[in-house]
Amino acid sequence: MPMDKYRGISLQKELVGTIENYINTHPEMGYKSLADFVTDAIREKCEKLGIFTVESALPSLEHFNISEQGVRVLDRTLGNGTARGRIIDVYFKPEKVLCEYCDSSSCRHVQFALSIPAVQKIVQEKGWRIKE
Repeated sequence: MPMDKYRGISLQKELVGTIENYINTHPEMGYKSLADFVTDAIREKCEKLGIFTVESALPSLEHFNISEQGVRVLDRTLGNGTARGRIIDVYFKPEKVLCEYCDSSSCRHVQFALSIPAVQKIVQEKGWRIKE
């Protein structure tokens, strides 16, 4: 990736340590690195301040493909300088739902997928008792 699209920032060591500890002890949140967490936090703050006027009208999570095997979710919070989001696959299993990105069955992608009426219908028709 071209490095001219990125800029570094300095953060206090204590703050970085606290955030890294949180990321390591809460893998269900889906953050893979300090950069992921900081990017998400900055985007959230910018949305609240109205800095991202065009993008703020779009939902951060949106599904665009559903099948009996799973859901493809667009996560706009995982965008970068090139892409405006990342496609996340959430798979259905008889005993659980699994997010391939977070490697979790209880992250925000799974919660979003299970909130979709079409997904609820598929799960119900199959008679699955999925625990979140």
